[in-house]
Amino acid sequence: MAFFLWLPALLLAALTDPAAANAGTSICNDTGALHQLAVSVRTEGGWVTEGWQALAPGDCINPLPEGHQGRFFYFRAESPGYQFRDDSIRFCTKSGPFRAGGGDCAARGYREQAFARVRTAADGQEILLSSRSQAAAAAEHSAAAAATPYAADVVFQGCSQRQPGATVACRFVGDGMEIRAASGETAAAPVFALLMGLQQGALLAVEGELTSFFGSHGELDLHSAALRQPNRHDRILQQMQGKWVSAADPGDSFTIAGAVRQVSYMGSAMPPEFVSVQDSCRGADYAGEFLIARDSERGTSLCYRIHSLSPDELTLIYLPRGNRLVYRRQPEG
Repeated sequence: MAFFLWLPALLLAALTDPAAANAGTSICNDTGALHQLAVSVRTEGGWVTEGWQALAPGDCINPLPEGHQGRFFYFRAESPGYQFRDDSIRFCTKSGPFRAGGGDCAARGYREQAFARVRTAADGQEILLSSRSQAAAAAEHSAAAAATPYAADVVFQGCSQRQPGATVACRFVGDGMEIRAASGETAAAPVFALLMGLQQGALLAVEGELTSFFGSHGELDLHSAALRQPNRHDRILQQMQGKWVSAADPGDSFTIAGAVRQVSYMGSAMPPEFVSVQDSCRGADYAGEFLIARDSERGTSLCYRIHSLSPDELTLIYLPRGNRLVYRRQPEG
């Protein structure tokens, strides 16, 4: 069995001992199929991607080098008949064992593949492969969404391009999920030229074909994108942009950027949430404005009634419990 070159000997037991793997950050194969794993981490010399490591069903592995201090790492897992949900962040890979740095992949005999992003946690975490890799036969949502016409009002989250001429990958949030679109071979197409010039939070009407979706994420073959006028709910969400700190507990805060909320407690970041303002909430039998926050990893939703909103203070009522949560805006800078 091959191992990641950066794994110290004392971590090798994590491959066969789940308890050892769970002591820190671990990727665990909770599917029924053997997967091949590639991981990319930032080192002093830049990004290094290494693969492929066999990960059998029931096994776990610590993917990080000893002393890793980066805020994020990236991974990709492959298995015949399985579909991997990535985050459109691309690194160099190739068939068979490899270890690659950054730069032009094709010029060095590599190909580009998209990886999933993971925010590192100080106290460790367990990443289940099933959260990213799904058997094609069981992917009812993905199969049902194949080549399905899609049109929606969305909030633009941004585009990335590793280098001039490379694929442009853009993200939007709408209908409680993140939609991703990539330019493929048409990086100069007018629609992606428009998107590259927009700021985060821009309001768009998009059309295309939804080629797959899994949990809170979807892939879109984008045909068109046009700026749209804000409605009442958009204006409320725009007023909520920025960082808010709890009046009762200064360690509790969240930041809204576009349609993504990042909650932090005592410096530890929670999974991002996709947010929207709506005029109804499940379980609420009265009218008003509600903030709906959907967990990007678990797909569960939280509902808050927006009690009041001013330039400096936000009061939310957490439903169904009725907890009153007061936040004060933290000035920029």
